[in-house]
Amino acid sequence: MELPGGLLCDGRLGRDYRFKTVTGELERALTESGFYTCTLPEQVTRILSCSLSEVAGVAVDEALCRSLSAGDRQFLVLQLEALIDASPRWITALCAGCGEQLQFQITPGSLPMKPAGEDYPESALKLSIGEVSLRVPNGGDEEFISAQASDNRSLLHGLLSRLLSSGGRPVDVGRLNEVDLEALDQLLDKMSPQAGLAASIDCPHCNLQQEAAIDPYAWIVRETASLDMDIHNLAFHYHWSEQAILQLPRTRRKRYLQLIDRSLGKFRADDLVQNPQGAM
Repeated sequence: MELPGGLLCDGRLGRDYRFKTVTGELERALTESGFYTCTLPEQVTRILSCSLSEVAGVAVDEALCRSLSAGDRQFLVLQLEALIDASPRWITALCAGCGEQLQFQITPGSLPMKPAGEDYPESALKLSIGEVSLRVPNGGDEEFISAQASDNRSLLHGLLSRLLSSGGRPVDVGRLNEVDLEALDQLLDKMSPQAGLAASIDCPHCNLQQEAAIDPYAWIVRETASLDMDIHNLAFHYHWSEQAILQLPRTRRKRYLQLIDRSLGKFRADDLVQNPQGAM
């Protein structure tokens, strides 16, 4: 699988990426990723830097994760969710018509993704102030904007000041008119990779067809209780240290827990479906 956008390295656009093996250590790092960050974009940078092994053949660090386009960062977070646990997720939304709670399922990693457009990640454009160069927003831009306490107009100007240049020099974004802003918006939409973050659903109460928003980062907010219970059970039955358990790949950890359950006469739904008699 490749990034929908990619990373420009030495004039070449690389789209390959590779995650690290999902271990308890990685899961613990993800669940605690918000402890030392102030904003969601900073947390996403930390998550990607500790979960990715390489992008476009380059070893990953936080600086590289900030340089990834906003769309690629969304894509990677969604793929990481599927890598950790591909089980379907329930999403709750309020009906726009009657206000009743609606629930629907999505499968991690299944959301559609619009690939980057022509001239990604930077394109030239003629505006009323002359020709400018526009690049797509990246993680660094997201972190900058999230740390600002300004009105929408000021935030837009702050973002455009980072995205626009002319002859290698900054652009006075205060001189842009409404036609310029519309042209910039259309070009960004055309160039940027974007995840489909809405689902079409029908309300069973009032029959209203509507779109429900999907938060690509909602899964990050998780309790550590599940991982802690896994560690407790394995340590209790096998007498392994916490560090040894955290170094296990997630799939092996879950397999050992399944064997413990079977030895205690406990069977999970998946076991019974595969073997209705509950035999080993």
